[in-house]
Amino acid sequence: MNALHPVTLSVAVALALSSWVAVASPQAAATAAAAAPQSAAPVARNVQPVADDAQRVLALEGAWNVRTFAGLQGRNGPIPAMAFVRTADLSRLTDADKDRLAAAGVALDIDLRTGDEEQQSPDVLAKDPRFDYQRISLMGTEKMDLQKMMTSFPDTLGAAYVQWLGSNQPQFREVFQRMAAQRDGAVLFHCTAGKDRTGIIAGILLDLAGVPRADIVHNYAVSAHYLEGQPKDSAMNVQMMALLKQHPEIARKMAGMGGTAPENMEMFLDTLHQQYGGAAGFLKEVGLSEAEIHSLQVRLGQAG
Repeated sequence: MNALHPVTLSVAVALALSSWVAVASPQAAATAAAAAPQSAAPVARNVQPVADDAQRVLALEGAWNVRTFAGLQGRNGPIPAMAFVRTADLSRLTDADKDRLAAAGVALDIDLRTGDEEQQSPDVLAKDPRFDYQRISLMGTEKMDLQKMMTSFPDTLGAAYVQWLGSNQPQFREVFQRMAAQRDGAVLFHCTAGKDRTGIIAGILLDLAGVPRADIVHNYAVSAHYLEGQPKDSAMNVQMMALLKQHPEIARKMAGMGGTAPENMEMFLDTLHQQYGGAAGFLKEVGLSEAEIHSLQVRLGQAG
């Protein structure tokens, strides 16, 4: 693996820890709590869905936090119901789940995870000929050595998301160019917990569509609720338990990494607008053409 910039390492480990905390076993969570100093900040309470969120939920047996953008209002009208699907890990999909996604019109599956994550929990759509599959590691690394990465990472998820905008621009370009190139069917995108990498991609798309800021923040913040009950990943638990034992000082930062506190997305959107002028400016900055941005706006129902 090529050496990564320290900022990229920082973001990578923060998101790895965040995904782990979101699916951690009770034993691992207890270890983190015991290792955390008394001054550790409490984990933010989940934001609960409202009635309007129900139309966006795509209920599957083997996946969590599966949602569309249905009913969200952009600057030129509502986003088409099956333009995009956001979700968490897809390694446990049933045959019925795959059939439902195909019937719903999903044509492209973009896997935002690292090679390590994919090997540990293979995406079952990758071998189904009804779906095009492409994996693009949004963190810019394929193999994460957590022992080396943990030396420096942000204090909050919001800070990690902000760093991510500057340090992973080639990966953002690849993801959005692939989305722009897809002419037919729905585009599905996912990571492990479906809240960090997936949440930021969703945030950029919704900002590009002109969805009100409060709705973008809410769409992010309810992920923690929809992740309740997600199965545990024992292999990841073993790895992180060992890391905690060797480095208990990271427990305080981990304590706030598992949720989807609204302020994380607020911080991200502040930077997106202050530094890039919003999603369209960011996409131009990373290398998308006007035609590609227009294609995304067409898919989002906002090309008028």
